[in-house]
Amino acid sequence: MENQDFKISIKTIWVLVIGNGLLIFVALFTKLMHWELSQVLLIAGLMLFLLTWVIIFTDMLKHNIYNKSFWVTSMFCVPYFSSILYLVQRNKLIGK
Repeated sequence: MENQDFKISIKTIWVLVIGNGLLIFVALFTKLMHWELSQVLLIAGLMLFLLTWVIIFTDMLKHNIYNKSFWVTSMFCVPYFSSILYLVQRNKLIGK
């Protein structure tokens, strides 16, 4: 992926998206096991998720993408899955 429109590289955004998903999954597992560390992991995962959500959402608003209203609405309805799908389809949506 050669686009450098993000302030940080697209590979870093992929690491953030996958990392926050794994962190939240581990936090939910530790919450089920009633470990003390679960609250810290959950807060860290949600903060990382919010950071990646803001980065992807601003990229959506900044570019003239195909069907922008659908993508913006999906970011509010199913944010984790729509951010992954947006990153996969980003080059097609922008028209590069």
